[in-house]
Amino acid sequence: MAALDLRRELTLADGRRLLISRAKPDDVLRIRWLYNRIYGGSYPFSLVYNPQECSKAIESDRYLWLLASDGDQAVGSMIFTFSRGIQLAKVFGGVVADEYRRQDVAESMMAVGMEALIGPMSAARTIYATTRTVSLGPQRLAEKTGFKKLGIFPNVHRVQRSETHTLAVYFPEGALASREKAPRLPLVLKPFFQLVRRETGLPEAEYLDLPIPTDGGETQADFEVVQAPQFIWRRYQKIKQAGRLWLDFFPFTQPNLLLVSRDGRTELYLYRSPKDGHCVLTGARSESLELFRVLDQGAAFLEEMGVRYLEILIDASEAEMIAQALGARFLPSAYYPAMRWEKGLGRDYVILSRSLAILDFRGLTLQPAFADYLREYFRLWRELHIGRVVA
Repeated sequence: MAALDLRRELTLADGRRLLISRAKPDDVLRIRWLYNRIYGGSYPFSLVYNPQECSKAIESDRYLWLLASDGDQAVGSMIFTFSRGIQLAKVFGGVVADEYRRQDVAESMMAVGMEALIGPMSAARTIYATTRTVSLGPQRLAEKTGFKKLGIFPNVHRVQRSETHTLAVYFPEGALASREKAPRLPLVLKPFFQLVRRETGLPEAEYLDLPIPTDGGETQADFEVVQAPQFIWRRYQKIKQAGRLWLDFFPFTQPNLLLVSRDGRTELYLYRSPKDGHCVLTGARSESLELFRVLDQGAAFLEEMGVRYLEILIDASEAEMIAQALGARFLPSAYYPAMRWEKGLGRDYVILSRSLAILDFRGLTLQPAFADYLREYFRLWRELHIGRVVA
């Protein structure tokens, strides 16, 4: 099938004319030059610097990579990745050269990609973005293009220093009305979910007054480390297909790290960024430990390995699992309604994170709605952890 022609001309206020189009393999060096010009080599994703990765993504049927060009010069870039199987897309890597900013270049690239993915490509029912907080620009761009504000990730990445990002999601008409299940949440998450409801208009959740497990000081697991990505991927797929994994959903992410207990009864599958200490869990299993102990002991081991941040996704109907994660000192960072689509219905997910380093909020700039999520993050931290100490 021929690639969809997405070329669009953009005339700037000063008369300069840009061309927005799909990137080609020949653009790899121009892309690398653009990101290096803006980030000075500190951008946390190797996709834009590694020529093989970059070329592979451009040619892939899972990416839509847009460039804004002024003649032969790349002056803007925006990357969309998507999964038709779950009807989900992510937009990231948006950059615009300094002298072309504040002229709707990023907004125009965003509009071209969103219209294509939801329209003629039929590739996504929702699109999400994680925006930087070093300035209000990325947050305002998401707001201007219709994205809802749904959470915050404290110190999720490290560029020049630790950076907090936000979650923003675009819902086409009818997406929020086609959710599969109402959320079942631990009662302690009610104030958090009210922020989500204020932003989206979702109906109320079902709340369960569940006990939050506490750490009992048991002996910590001693894990062996496997860093053989192809072996890990094959094993992960085999165990997942057999239905033996907990928390086995993390889109657009392939594990490259495996922690295995010495008795072989506990495994954690993870993706760890080679650049900045960021880590996400793509699946876990244990024949001997409860989920909260698996998460807690795994996080402690990862901290010794230099991991700074750990993130998990839990189906919003699984209140008991969410309570287990809270017991392992994970806190709700964001909520994604209708994230995963199956048989025409969307499933909600709670996104929880655990910081394994001292939080650093220097230079943080937030819109009010995102600041409310951060306040709730700290309120829960005090209630669940400081409260235990003084009780």
